[in-house]
Amino acid sequence: MVNYLKPMIEKREATMKMNGHLYSNWWKKIRRAARLTAIEQVYLPFWCFNYRATTHTVPDGMEGRIAIEPLSRMNAILPVDYDIDVADGEHFPVQKSIGKDSAKDILYWELFAKEKRREKIEVAILDQWLVYVPYWVGYTKDRNHQYGIIAVDALNGKVDLPMKDTVVAYICSVDENEMV
Repeated sequence: MVNYLKPMIEKREATMKMNGHLYSNWWKKIRRAARLTAIEQVYLPFWCFNYRATTHTVPDGMEGRIAIEPLSRMNAILPVDYDIDVADGEHFPVQKSIGKDSAKDILYWELFAKEKRREKIEVAILDQWLVYVPYWVGYTKDRNHQYGIIAVDALNGKVDLPMKDTVVAYICSVDENEMV
């Protein structure tokens, strides 16, 4: 049994966003340097931490949830009431662990960036668990037969360029394990 987030973006919309990215300006439209050849949905593992924090603007404290992708250390603050589903299924294995101290540091700096008076920021990590986040992965091929990928966040529909290397790392890891 694994925790996962349900995708909000369907395949058709993800395909439109990828094509929009590929042909986003007139030069790309004329050259058609790369074209989308396939698309699939994958779930990437994120370490999720429930936390309690107090700041100058929230002296009574607040509870929240932060998800951190372990390879890139990209993070997202999740609403506490966000639906987390549980199901069986095969997903990418977690390639790296993130401890509570690392999560506390990441969260501290997130709050630091948002807080005007920064002298009073306290963070306590309550627990840690794993959640799988959906992404649409588009495979591209250009005129020179070079292949590439585009990742679209299946929760918000954004073309997520920083996640490209992370997606490649997970896909290559699976391929290596299947070849052995």
